[in-house]
Amino acid sequence: MTRPARPSRIRWWLRTGALLTIIGVMRLARIARAHERPTISLAGTVITVIGISLPNEAVLVSGFLVLLLAMSMPSDPASAPARPCSARLWSSPLTPHTPSSRNVPPWR
Repeated sequence: MTRPARPSRIRWWLRTGALLTIIGVMRLARIARAHERPTISLAGTVITVIGISLPNEAVLVSGFLVLLLAMSMPSDPASAPARPCSARLWSSPLTPHTPSSRNVPPWR
Protein backbone atom coordinates (compact mmCIF):
# COMPACT_ATOMS: atom_id res chain seq x y z
CA MET A 1 0.00 0.00 0.00
CA THR A 2 1.39 3.44 -0.98
CA ARG A 3 1.39 6.38 1.35
CA PRO A 4 -0.12 9.71 0.25
CA ALA A 5 2.38 12.38 -0.70
CA ARG A 6 3.42 14.94 1.87
CA PRO A 7 1.67 18.32 1.61
CA SER A 8 4.98 20.13 1.19
CA ARG A 9 5.84 18.02 -1.87
CA ILE A 10 2.44 18.75 -3.43
CA ARG A 11 2.89 22.47 -2.74
CA TRP A 12 6.34 22.35 -4.35
CA TRP A 13 4.88 20.75 -7.51
CA LEU A 14 2.09 23.36 -7.62
CA ARG A 15 4.54 26.26 -7.27
CA THR A 16 6.87 24.79 -9.89
CA GLY A 17 3.99 24.23 -12.28
CA ALA A 18 2.71 27.77 -11.77
CA LEU A 19 6.19 29.21 -12.38
CA LEU A 20 6.65 27.21 -15.58
CA THR A 21 3.19 28.27 -16.75
CA ILE A 22 4.03 31.94 -16.21
CA ILE A 23 7.33 31.57 -18.08
CA GLY A 24 5.55 29.86 -20.97
CA VAL A 25 2.85 32.53 -21.17
CA MET A 26 5.49 35.28 -21.18
CA ARG A 27 7.33 33.59 -24.05
CA LEU A 28 4.06 33.12 -25.92
CA ALA A 29 3.25 36.81 -25.49
CA ARG A 30 6.67 37.78 -26.85
CA ILE A 31 6.17 35.54 -29.89
CA ALA A 32 2.67 36.94 -30.43
CA ARG A 33 4.01 40.50 -30.45
CA ALA A 34 6.73 39.61 -32.93
CA HIS A 35 4.42 37.69 -35.29
CA GLU A 36 1.11 39.50 -35.03
CA ARG A 37 -0.69 38.35 -38.17
CA PRO A 38 -0.07 34.58 -37.83
CA THR A 39 -1.06 34.75 -34.16
CA ILE A 40 -4.37 36.45 -34.93
CA SER A 41 -4.97 34.00 -37.79
CA LEU A 42 -4.41 31.07 -35.46
CA ALA A 43 -6.72 32.57 -32.84
CA GLY A 44 -9.43 33.12 -35.46
CA THR A 45 -9.07 29.56 -36.70
CA VAL A 46 -9.37 28.15 -33.19
CA ILE A 47 -12.45 30.27 -32.44
CA THR A 48 -14.05 29.23 -35.76
CA VAL A 49 -13.41 25.52 -35.09
CA ILE A 50 -14.92 25.90 -31.62
CA GLY A 51 -17.93 27.63 -33.17
CA ILE A 52 -18.35 24.76 -35.65
CA SER A 53 -17.95 21.99 -33.08
CA LEU A 54 -20.31 23.66 -30.61
CA PRO A 55 -23.58 24.64 -32.29
CA ASN A 56 -23.13 28.33 -31.47
CA GLU A 57 -23.51 30.92 -34.20
CA ALA A 58 -22.14 33.79 -32.09
CA VAL A 59 -18.80 32.03 -31.58
CA LEU A 60 -18.67 31.06 -35.27
CA VAL A 61 -19.32 34.63 -36.42
CA SER A 62 -16.74 36.03 -33.99
CA GLY A 63 -14.19 33.53 -35.35
CA PHE A 64 -14.92 34.68 -38.89
CA LEU A 65 -14.53 38.32 -37.80
CA VAL A 66 -11.14 37.61 -36.22
CA LEU A 67 -10.05 35.83 -39.42
CA LEU A 68 -11.26 38.80 -41.47
CA LEU A 69 -9.25 41.11 -39.22
CA ALA A 70 -6.14 38.98 -39.73
CA MET A 71 -6.60 39.01 -43.51
CA SER A 72 -6.96 42.80 -43.55
CA MET A 73 -3.64 43.28 -41.72
CA PRO A 74 -0.55 43.86 -43.86
CA SER A 75 1.69 40.81 -44.07
CA ASP A 76 4.85 42.91 -44.02
CA PRO A 77 5.02 45.72 -41.43
CA ALA A 78 7.39 47.67 -43.67
CA SER A 79 4.71 47.86 -46.37
CA ALA A 80 2.09 49.08 -43.90
CA PRO A 81 0.83 52.62 -44.40
CA ALA A 82 2.50 55.27 -42.30
CA ARG A 83 0.96 56.14 -38.98
CA PRO A 84 -0.81 59.48 -38.75
CA CYS A 85 1.23 62.44 -37.56
CA SER A 86 -0.59 62.64 -34.23
CA ALA A 87 0.35 59.03 -33.42
CA ARG A 88 4.00 59.74 -34.14
CA LEU A 89 3.97 62.87 -32.00
CA TRP A 90 2.56 61.10 -28.97
CA SER A 91 4.47 57.83 -29.28
CA SER A 92 8.05 59.13 -29.23
CA PRO A 93 9.66 62.55 -28.95
CA LEU A 94 10.83 64.19 -32.15
CA THR A 95 14.07 65.46 -30.65
CA PRO A 96 15.85 64.40 -27.49
CA HIS A 97 15.07 66.62 -24.53
CA THR A 98 17.88 69.02 -23.68
CA PRO A 99 17.35 71.44 -20.83
CA SER A 100 17.41 75.05 -21.86
CA SER A 101 19.91 77.36 -20.19
CA ARG A 102 17.52 80.31 -20.59
CA ASN A 103 15.28 79.32 -17.69
CA VAL A 104 18.06 78.59 -15.21
CA PRO A 105 18.07 81.01 -12.26
CA PRO A 106 21.16 83.25 -12.03
CA TRP A 107 22.34 81.76 -8.70
CA ARG A 108 23.13 78.38 -10.25
